[in-house]
Amino acid sequence: MSARRVGWAGPLFLALACTAAAPAAGAVEAEAEGRGERFLELLRTYPERSPELSLALAARLVDEGPFGERDRAEYWIGSASLSLGDRAGARTWFARLARDYPDSPWTGRSELGLADAAAQERRYGEALAHGRLALAARDPEVRELARLQETQLRVLRMRQRWAWAAGALAVGVGLWLAASLLRLRPIAILPLPAELRIAGPVLAVLAVLSLGQDPAPRAAVLEVACGGALLLALSGLRLRAVPLRTTGRALHALVTVGALFALAYVAVYRSDLVGMVQETLRGGAD
Repeated sequence: MSARRVGWAGPLFLALACTAAAPAAGAVEAEAEGRGERFLELLRTYPERSPELSLALAARLVDEGPFGERDRAEYWIGSASLSLGDRAGARTWFARLARDYPDSPWTGRSELGLADAAAQERRYGEALAHGRLALAARDPEVRELARLQETQLRVLRMRQRWAWAAGALAVGVGLWLAASLLRLRPIAILPLPAELRIAGPVLAVLAVLSLGQDPAPRAAVLEVACGGALLLALSGLRLRAVPLRTTGRALHALVTVGALFALAYVAVYRSDLVGMVQETLRGGAD
């Protein structure tokens, strides 16, 4: 008799457990669906509030639990953080996306975002590494964007290397001129070298005019004016102190002019104006 009771109790207990679990599973599914709808509503009403508040609401929604577009939400938070200049926050969310959803199509797009963040810091080797991961994405649109991004990154890395070489040339010439003068002490600074008397007022006028410009062009002009004045002063002092033949003077002038052009390129590069200068040279000033 007891065995018969046990035989009936097992299926009965299982049926009761399934009956109790069904509403619980339905409630979890309803909560997930509700979070998904709240996320879509958040996207629709994004312009109605501050970006920081929208990001905080989206992050809270993601932390509440899974929902249908949770991977998209994590990517959106990272992308929005990057657009706001918060590269550290963007990297955190992109890394979380790769950890939570390694096979998500949004993970490939996050590699593009990581490449963009590295490029903003001028770490182009790291940016290209993230771009190569995006090139392996399954989404053809991501791969196309990665190819376009890679082309731009290679151009930017080439400009950076040119800037390093130009900076080394300008600094090297300046040190060479200074070292040449140190061997000729005492140095007669007055009267000022002819090079500085001629070009100095021009550089001063350019520096004064740049004060009314935007920060980037102003910084570039001031760097060229100050650095150029120093190079011209050192060059003129050496040329006056060291007896040189015609060939030597020509070589001295060539080296100084090369250093000035190198200094100008570094100043333009540091102010992110290389592209604008190239367009101006190609199309002419408006």
